[in-house]
Amino acid sequence: MNKITGMTLATVLVLTGCGGGGGGGDGSSPAAALPAATSVSGTAAKGIIKQAKVLVCRIVNGVPEPDASCASTTSGNDGSYSVTLSDGYTGPAMVKVMAGTASTMVDETTGTDIPYNMTMRAVIPAISKTTTAYVTPFSEMAASAVSTTTIDATKISQSIAAVQSVMLTLGIDMSVMPMMDLKNNGADAAKLTLQSNMVKQLARVAMAAKNSDLLKDASGVACNAAGTTASQQIACAVSAMAGVMNSYVTADATKSANVLAALNAQNATGVNMPMLKADGTIGMQLADMTSSASMQTAMQNAGMTVSAAANTVNVVMGGMR
Repeated sequence: MNKITGMTLATVLVLTGCGGGGGGGDGSSPAAALPAATSVSGTAAKGIIKQAKVLVCRIVNGVPEPDASCASTTSGNDGSYSVTLSDGYTGPAMVKVMAGTASTMVDETTGTDIPYNMTMRAVIPAISKTTTAYVTPFSEMAASAVSTTTIDATKISQSIAAVQSVMLTLGIDMSVMPMMDLKNNGADAAKLTLQSNMVKQLARVAMAAKNSDLLKDASGVACNAAGTTASQQIACAVSAMAGVMNSYVTADATKSANVLAALNAQNATGVNMPMLKADGTIGMQLADMTSSASMQTAMQNAGMTVSAAANTVNVVMGGMR
């Protein structure tokens, strides 16, 4: 697991500092100080990804370390994950959300859980004491854009910027939580706007996977080809989006135009939105994301007061793309 809890680390530090007793010691060298642990946490969503294997892999000499050496955990039923690096690593890293035997993701168009059968990644320029990384189809685009043999902090930052530039008309910001967080941001209409927009764009990915023939697999077959399951369609769409990026600074103009056209054609009129409620639980609220009244009802059903929801929804609706 390559992990150490905060309580365990604190205990080790206390014991190291106390030594073996009073007096002047025996002249031996003092114990080396342990490095301060670093951590990576976040949410995996296309929609919410549950019970998937999550790896946080250090990037050493331009290459992610082998999976067996990465810090690992399992995503929760709210899509959250958190790992601790006890060695205090602060360099670039790659997060991988991989399919497990019981991995599922929420299909926002139906509100049901369907199999999660792919890998999505996010790249981090540098890990700090507490680092947040959200794993979505858009972060997978950035991971795809980075060279697989010469990854460094600069290229990671450039790849993230390149993807956000390509997705600018959709208002994509990969630092935004892919759900509405009423628990921590209920009074921050601007933050809720960004989160709502991310949810809307992720829902459009699921819709486009099922409805658009502009998203194609590597062989040129439309993701929504007859006989494919929703899981296969979404995995194909995510791969098609990642295929837009030629390198960490360029995108294929034709492919990016097709992806944007496919997403923009989807009207998010029936989205099962994940919301982190004030009590810390996750709820799915069905909403027409093109309707102020429907969005207000969804917020109220998630626990916001009538007045707070009314004040917030005007900002949210004005900021979504």
